[in-house]
Amino acid sequence: MFYYNDKDLIFTTSWKKLSVNSKFDESLKSLWREKEDEGLFRYKYKEENVIMLPGKYGFLAVLNIDRGTKRRKPNIFASVLEPFNDDLFNFTKVNAGEFLFKFSYASSISSNTDDTLAINTSPLGDFHSLILPKINSKLPQVIDEYSLNIAIQLLLLSASPAIRVGFNSLCAFASVNHLHLHLYYLQYKMYLEYCDIEQFSGPCHKIIDYPSKGFVFVLKSSDLLSNFVKTVYIMINYLQKKNIPHNIFITRALVKDLNVNDFNNSRNCVRVFIWARTSSGDKRMDKFSPATCELFGHLVFKDKSEFSEVTESSVTKILSDVTESSFLLIENDINNLYLTI
Repeated sequence: MFYYNDKDLIFTTSWKKLSVNSKFDESLKSLWREKEDEGLFRYKYKEENVIMLPGKYGFLAVLNIDRGTKRRKPNIFASVLEPFNDDLFNFTKVNAGEFLFKFSYASSISSNTDDTLAINTSPLGDFHSLILPKINSKLPQVIDEYSLNIAIQLLLLSASPAIRVGFNSLCAFASVNHLHLHLYYLQYKMYLEYCDIEQFSGPCHKIIDYPSKGFVFVLKSSDLLSNFVKTVYIMINYLQKKNIPHNIFITRALVKDLNVNDFNNSRNCVRVFIWARTSSGDKRMDKFSPATCELFGHLVFKDKSEFSEVTESSVTKILSDVTESSFLLIENDINNLYLTI
């Protein structure tokens, strides 16, 4: 069991201090490596080839052939709100050795929490793990305030600006209908950490000048996390009720103010990106699949020829095609949701 409290949450990090680890980082990384040594992964993660695509957005293309050939075959879903089906694969059926640890906010020490962190046996990045809220409750892949809250807390427990958390809804490249979020470390500075955003409606901002058309919320150190989560969840709940596929990506980011001396390296807030998107349909395992990491700019390729031919222009078209029509469809509704906040 990993216990933590508010004093353990870290809001300010720097790309100059990648060697600094928190208690959370140390626990996760050491246990993850132990699982790797025990042979519990479908393959040993390695960056076969990595390129930062030339251009404005700094897309990061990574070749990971093993993820295409050795990953568990994903399920296909017809609705964002499909009920949990115990006959299908779920995370209560995995090898118990794949679990890293349970975790709990310190005030809950007396409770029997089953919030769990597990390895992803088909990793797409360093220390790729799965956040499994209330694993034994067998919740469907529908995020709620509770799971969003603990996901942000885990990100803030890290001392690293490289930590990321992502969520794919059903019909948006989620492969398992059992509530889970992805956590991993991406050791590259990314455009959406610092790009300009535009205030849209109340606390909701728009991503501007980026092909993945979506919305963003900013958590600052002075904000109350529970209130922030409620605010973000207003949009998520709207998407769920409308049965609109969506992706969520959470990352450390930069608020430029007078107290920041090093804009290039300092990360002093959290950005939560939300994209409404077209349905993923039948997943093609040998192609670039625009799920949450890809919408963020981290492109995982499973095919060498696709990887060798990628350009910023081709990626821009894919990301725009996936998100623009859905963005325009809901833009007015989202504006109305936040007008009074």
